[in-house]
Amino acid sequence: MVLLSYLQRFDTYCYCLCSGIRARPVAGRLAVWVSRSGDGYAYFAIALASVLLNDSGTAYFKHLLLAFLIELPIYWLLKSSFKRRRPSDLGVSLAALIVASDKFSFPSGHTAAAFIFAGITHVHFPELGFICYLWASAIGASRVIVGVHFPSDILAGVLLAVLIWELML
Repeated sequence: MVLLSYLQRFDTYCYCLCSGIRARPVAGRLAVWVSRSGDGYAYFAIALASVLLNDSGTAYFKHLLLAFLIELPIYWLLKSSFKRRRPSDLGVSLAALIVASDKFSFPSGHTAAAFIFAGITHVHFPELGFICYLWASAIGASRVIVGVHFPSDILAGVLLAVLIWELML
């Protein structure tokens, strides 16, 4: 229990540090845009485009689809089991820049999805791996900056993605 208390304090401290970024209009708008880029539509559009433009696109599309079909139930099970409230619901007086799609914060589904997308893209198209991992990292960071996650939620999302990679590969 003491470890969880330290983790919560560390998470709150890091969350508050991000308030300086969140308060800057350009940085805040950029963080919102990056966060929204991880809503899932781009993954589907990119995977669909790969089917149309590349011979190996169908295998890539199926691999992504299977990974997300495995990830989503695990993600929802973790969310509903831990029931960790979002930073703005814990009395931290810094308002979020966006409204989260659900009530709980642990783990970050946007981060998990972004890293699953990056990992599978890297397997199928290694030349795109670096940029996809960079994008996934930016999505994870943006979720803290916009005020809907703590840093440990992001780390848990990355770990969930790694678990899915291990199951897939």
